Amino acid sequence: MRLAAAVTLVVTVLAGCASTIDSSLAPPPDSLDGSAPPTTTFVATGTTAELLDRLLADASALSEAVIDGEGHAELVARVDALWEAARPGIEELASGRLVRQFDDAIAMLHTAAERRRPADADKAAINLRTLIASLG
Repeated sequence: MRLAAAVTLVVTVLAGCASTIDSSLAPPPDSLDGSAPPTTTFVATGTTAELLDRLLADASALSEAVIDGEGHAELVARVDALWEAARPGIEELASGRLVRQFDDAIAMLHTAAERRRPADADKAAINLRTLIASLG
């Protein structure tokens, strides 16, 4: 009697473990034709002052993006592109020490985004504001 009950229990449990795939839970394709989604590339153009203004605006927006959990990677990528475009102008105007301080502030923005630390983003934006003001 016990054996029959044990067999019935095992069969019932194993039947409940059948693998069923719900296709409605599958992630949507990247695009209608199955190819990769289109990407856009930000190209930084303008005078050094314009580039720094946009860099500061994006750096200042990073804290909120980190809090929201959206858009922080795009902001950091734009900051990198803006800094890459502005750096030669800064190197002409300022000492190597000031350029390294800009590099440090940009690195802090990366840390803020990677580690989800909005306070670091705010601190980096304040540092950038001070550095930009020191240029004149």
